[in-house]
Amino acid sequence: MQKLLAAAAAFAFCLLTVTGLCAPAQAAEVKTGVGLSEHVLKAYTEKWKYNYGSYGQLRNGARYTDCSGLIKSYLWWTGDKTNPNPSLLSVSGTGSGMLKDAKSKGTINYSDWSSLPRTHGLILYQPGHVGVYVGNNVGVDNRDVGYDMKKEPVFGRARNKWTTWFKLTQLSYPTTGFVTYDGNEYYYENGEYAIKTTRTIGDKIYTIGADGIIAASTLTPEAQARQAAALAEAAAKTAAESAQQTAVSEPVPVDVMQAAQTLLTPVS
Repeated sequence: MQKLLAAAAAFAFCLLTVTGLCAPAQAAEVKTGVGLSEHVLKAYTEKWKYNYGSYGQLRNGARYTDCSGLIKSYLWWTGDKTNPNPSLLSVSGTGSGMLKDAKSKGTINYSDWSSLPRTHGLILYQPGHVGVYVGNNVGVDNRDVGYDMKKEPVFGRARNKWTTWFKLTQLSYPTTGFVTYDGNEYYYENGEYAIKTTRTIGDKIYTIGADGIIAASTLTPEAQARQAAALAEAAAKTAAESAQQTAVSEPVPVDVMQAAQTLLTPVS
């Protein structure tokens, strides 16, 4: 009896899965610091408005957030035509709560640019307000009623200076490897994108600007030599095949055929 019940349960599960009534669970989308940077840049470009307590809801064709709601809107994003869904991910309701939960954080020293890691998607904090660091000394935040979305330098800011940076615990941040942000490519090492340098990675030499953007790439001398040898080998092979085809396709001249027949005719 138990075997029959188990078989019936298995059949019912399969039937529900096939019909879509009980679809297998899908892995949640991984939220990243780079993704947050892209998101707040989109909000700035689209001129989102400020409204206390909002987290990206649509109203009369515009989206509204407050400062921490701008960050939540990325975590809860469901698409360009729908409102964010707060049930997607748990996060503190305030910027100070996000800072308290953070395991990686630091003080911004305005006489030392290295005090702010070169990492896309860090959260910028000052008492009562948060924004997002999008790299190259730029912060983006939804400031207040009448100010709305702002995109300004971090170092060199005249007033309302950020005091602290931290990594949001709900996000994954780059460690080592290539990253694309705003259509440009960056190379990360030990959690920060490289600047003003060159890096040889695989068969290529990358030139990286002061803003961290990879400006150019060339093959290493060894890779160039291998490429040249491969091209030469391919050209030689093509020439040989062409010569062979020409020899096969050309007809034997009549006088040559007659001479050959004469030589092959037995002497009487």
